[in-house]
Amino acid sequence: MKRSLWLALIVVLVAGNLFIAPTGPDPVGAADAASATGDAALLQIPGLKAVLIVGPIDGGSGAWTQQEMANMELAASFLEAQGVTVHRFYAPQDDWQAIVAAARDAQFLLYRGHGAAWNSLPDVGGFKLTSGMVAPDQIVRDLALAPDAIVMMYACYSAGSSGAETADIGLAEARRRVGQYSAPFLDLGIAGYYANWHGDAFEQFLRLLFTGQSLGDAYKSYFDFNPETAQPFTHPDEPNVTGWLDKNNWRGYWQYSNTFVGASDATLLDLFGTAELGGMPERLRFVYSTSEGRYLTDTYTVVPRNVASSLSIAWSLDVAADWISVTRTSGTTSDHTFTVTPNLTSPSRTRTYAGTLTVSSATTGESQQIALELSVTDGAFARTYLPLTTALRDR
Repeated sequence: MKRSLWLALIVVLVAGNLFIAPTGPDPVGAADAASATGDAALLQIPGLKAVLIVGPIDGGSGAWTQQEMANMELAASFLEAQGVTVHRFYAPQDDWQAIVAAARDAQFLLYRGHGAAWNSLPDVGGFKLTSGMVAPDQIVRDLALAPDAIVMMYACYSAGSSGAETADIGLAEARRRVGQYSAPFLDLGIAGYYANWHGDAFEQFLRLLFTGQSLGDAYKSYFDFNPETAQPFTHPDEPNVTGWLDKNNWRGYWQYSNTFVGASDATLLDLFGTAELGGMPERLRFVYSTSEGRYLTDTYTVVPRNVASSLSIAWSLDVAADWISVTRTSGTTSDHTFTVTPNLTSPSRTRTYAGTLTVSSATTGESQQIALELSVTDGAFARTYLPLTTALRDR
């Protein structure tokens, strides 16, 4: 079923810039189609984060906007069932700065709303939020997604065609538009860009990805892919980035409405599933000079990291030394560091103290020990004790 005629086109004109929402399939998309994943086992990858944005299409409380919120909730519910942390920004609660903060290190960014055409077309790209437009250069400047993130779009121009058009725009123009719309996200280092007009497309793409399918196979497994109409795509600005442009004939002419570009052969496990705890020093050495009455080396910041991928690793810290203090004993690699400081006040006797810190991860089952050493000296050799360069020193 197509949307009724009065809903077939919503246009917002701001200072010569055009914002249009897609038209074509029923807003619930393929909700009545069988799930593409069946009973396949789904991946559980800890530490993933998603940012979901629904802009105002016919106002923050309009029927179409509400429908797209419901469609986005299909994806939100699925992601949360897989343990993904979901941040929702639905109009009018779609402040750009709040989105930017939440999107830091996010593996998924999903948007449903108006597409943007600049300079009265031909330039396209960006978001339409309650507060106004977000241009492609703002996306590049402000967003800091996780490496190899995945972006999904429901917006005019994002897959090629616009709901305002009444004729086939042609493959060359569709390629140009998709190239522009995906460019800022590719500049951010994403691995996959999906654009589709069906209501359940985001949920189904995600469900297919979480069965272990590659990014390209997930695109081709969704019912809206037609091998007879899909065209291979090479990004006009990134010759190593490829994919497909597909089209539908809903209104008596072809509309480009189903697109994927990115790392076709990569899976979620390839992108986010590898984890290795590391990035920490093997030893921390502290020095106290009795002749100077002060610590010559005193405080270090330790940065646990996942050295294999962008996956956030939860870690905990066990301290086996009663002469040091630490600022925290648990955290995640994406958000937390800890500092180590001797807590002995004016030690007077020349001696060496020893101990260990053990950083462990339930995510990977790994642990790493950091040897601790405090040398109390009269100052003659104090400056020969230096920390390893893999620790950050606070002075």
